[in-house]
Amino acid sequence: IDIDRFKQVNDGLGMSAGDTILLTLARRIIRLTKPQDTLARLGGDQFGLILLSETEPARIAAFAEAVKAAIRAPITFAKREIILTASLGLVSWTSVQATGEDLVKDAELAVFQAKRFGGDRIEPFRPAFRSVGSDRLQLESDLRRAVERNELSIVYQPIVQLSDMTVAGFEALLRWEHPRRGSIPPVEFIPLAEGCNIIGQLGQFAMSQAAAQLSLWQKTTGNSTVFMSVNLSSRQILRRDLVQEVRNILANSQVAKGTFKLELTESAVMENPEQAVFILDKIRSMGIGLSLDDFGTGHSSLAYLSRFPFDLLKIDKTFLHDESPKKFVLLKSMINMAHELGLKVVVEGIETDRDALQLRQLHCEFAQSYLFGEPMSAENALRLLREQNTAAVRA
Repeated sequence: IDIDRFKQVNDGLGMSAGDTILLTLARRIIRLTKPQDTLARLGGDQFGLILLSETEPARIAAFAEAVKAAIRAPITFAKREIILTASLGLVSWTSVQATGEDLVKDAELAVFQAKRFGGDRIEPFRPAFRSVGSDRLQLESDLRRAVERNELSIVYQPIVQLSDMTVAGFEALLRWEHPRRGSIPPVEFIPLAEGCNIIGQLGQFAMSQAAAQLSLWQKTTGNSTVFMSVNLSSRQILRRDLVQEVRNILANSQVAKGTFKLELTESAVMENPEQAVFILDKIRSMGIGLSLDDFGTGHSSLAYLSRFPFDLLKIDKTFLHDESPKKFVLLKSMINMAHELGLKVVVEGIETDRDALQLRQLHCEFAQSYLFGEPMSAENALRLLREQNTAAVRA
């Protein structure tokens, strides 16, 4: 029994609230069982249930439906109503499965299939699922070796300064070119890296490569203000050795102070805000810039926002794509708030020159979108900076 998208609960309400809600769900499930049944929390938001009280397929199916319904019932927490769903994987014992471990693996594969189909469903195990599970394990294994095999690379998307439309910086984006499967998107391999605990290795690779490129660009072009943003996941910000890693990267790259930035989402910093404030303060004291990504899409507290040592705020593209006539009223309020807090602003997803002009009139500093440049290689990024320098000299 795997609770769907439970990470959003932890991100929005905190880990302690998440545990309280899991306890509520466990009590609901246990009320459906009989003395000979066993319920256990296997880890995170996943439960295992051994059902001995029912043997007829129809009654087992009815029990599973009852569990699903119990989880769907609204939960009132902190004056909010929370509705959750679950993916259930069913497996029956047969003499073919010699161990309990085999049973659990097959049930997990059934859950994996239920989630692939969108969650909130019950999926009985079928032997064909084992090939899908082995594919995932193979992909994890391939990802572990991707760094040493030079399959990972970084591309750089320009961030322009709206006042004069010059390139002010870049965001470094990780790419994986699999030798057999081709290009695998970050939305697929980043969660995989977090799940198998190698996100730290990938993050270190991205930071080292990006810092080295930034140092080269600054020395080659003489432009000491061009900056670089690199994304950090929630798993990375909670790692104890992150501060030392960043310190080593700075020592090796020698970039101008404040031009190397680490970018975090609201959900990442709110997973453990006290720890995040402590780590980010240390990183900021080393001369690292800090950028808050996807602002407005999470559940961060404004009180916490004022405590985090960010210097750049990225407003998510969903606000710009809002069809409401009041969208620029909201954007103006967010930009003014950021400026009052001493933050500069990047707006993502600009699609028209008209939107760019309106944002410039709202005193938004930066923009990042395909309108101003697609993610590009390091060589093309350097060429862009050189052409910009040449144009400036001629002007």
